[in-house]
Amino acid sequence: MKLELDAVITWVDGHDPQHLAKRLSAMRETGRDLQKTTNATHETRFREEGEIYYCIASLLKYAPFIRRIHVVTDSQEPRFLGDFSREGICDKDLIRVVDHRTIFADYENVLPTFNSLTIETMLWRIPDLSETFLYLNDDVFINAPLSPDELFTPDGRLRITGTARATWPLKTKYRLRNWRYRLTGRKHVPSHFKTTQVLAASMVGEKRYVQLDHTGHLLRQSTFARYFKNHPDVLARQIAPKFRRISQFLPVALANHLELQAGSACLQQPREYCYLKPGHVGQPILDEITKAKWLWGCVQSLDEFDPLEKQKFRAVMDRKFFDFLPAAVRDHSAPEKTLDIKASEAAIVLLPRIQ
Repeated sequence: MKLELDAVITWVDGHDPQHLAKRLSAMRETGRDLQKTTNATHETRFREEGEIYYCIASLLKYAPFIRRIHVVTDSQEPRFLGDFSREGICDKDLIRVVDHRTIFADYENVLPTFNSLTIETMLWRIPDLSETFLYLNDDVFINAPLSPDELFTPDGRLRITGTARATWPLKTKYRLRNWRYRLTGRKHVPSHFKTTQVLAASMVGEKRYVQLDHTGHLLRQSTFARYFKNHPDVLARQIAPKFRRISQFLPVALANHLELQAGSACLQQPREYCYLKPGHVGQPILDEITKAKWLWGCVQSLDEFDPLEKQKFRAVMDRKFFDFLPAAVRDHSAPEKTLDIKASEAAIVLLPRIQ
């Protein structure tokens, strides 16, 4: 039987003045401090540095069996997205842009949203989406040839890669954190990657959670549809926050546990992957990207890289994916975009690091 597998990428351009204006308005409406950012509102979450082009190029090069790539955005489109087909790198209809208004149809009251957990909860509602799909953040890329056999078992079960860990240590840690925040009068308790995974496991009665890495994730549309049909109240609560909240779960983790409980997936130990972040981009890790040692890679907060680090990373990625990148993407001589906002609001944009 022919494999039908789509890829879904979430993306936002925080440079866009309209998007910025909506975000600042939402921060005011929800009582967020415009001068002091948190894990949920820090500028790095919304900065666009062209990472998505490497993500798409990696799919084209290393996963040619992907039927279609859906780019989920908020009334935006990556500047050079159309160049992939115009330059003959891929077919015209292979890459599609999907707006938030489409996947939030009948739930438009929660828009605009600036919450990745909220958005990820609704990805299964993309029109004409394959039953099983590969989800990637825009800063994730495939670093070596990917075979369908690495995604599915011979009998069609999903391969979930992660490490099973007890939930109680993190539950205890975050109860203490919540208590400390209440004592100090801080309203917005930070929501972290592991916290959202623990909550997802606990929702379905698990005492162990699958600790995930920043890689691609294989998901089934029907798993989400069935769960939220039976738990509409959970869906309503999950998509309401415009920014991350400690009460939200990771949709990928919820789907993983539902699949494992149903016997439609198997858990396997994760492979080593390439994780680049500011201050940790030495030549050894760049060499390993070139040699395609790891299957997956993730570049975290490229906007916060030292200029030389950023230059070296881009040079490696441009060489690696040369035949799968539009010419304009490989031309880094153009000046970087700047936020076009009023001078009076400049201090709001130049936000400090996470407190």
